[in-house]
Amino acid sequence: MRLIDRLADIAARFGEFRRTHLELIERHQIMLEPWTHDVMHWGADGTLHGTVIADRARLPVTRGGWCPCRPTDTAPRRGELPRTI
Repeated sequence: MRLIDRLADIAARFGEFRRTHLELIERHQIMLEPWTHDVMHWGADGTLHGTVIADRARLPVTRGGWCPCRPTDTAPRRGELPRTI
């Protein structure tokens, strides 16, 4: 394996690690703010969640699409259709 290929592989793995780490940080921050869970937002399953319309509230959704309404669901990966139960 060439050095450039190895470096590209390392960069790709680090990028995936960073995205996963940021997703976990966002989930943790959302779980620390339970009062935002009822703000209307689109879930990863494509349905509208919440009952409160808030103008400036931070939405309880991560960049990956995870929301606390269905905490056992995982957010779909890029290019993947949402999982429904």
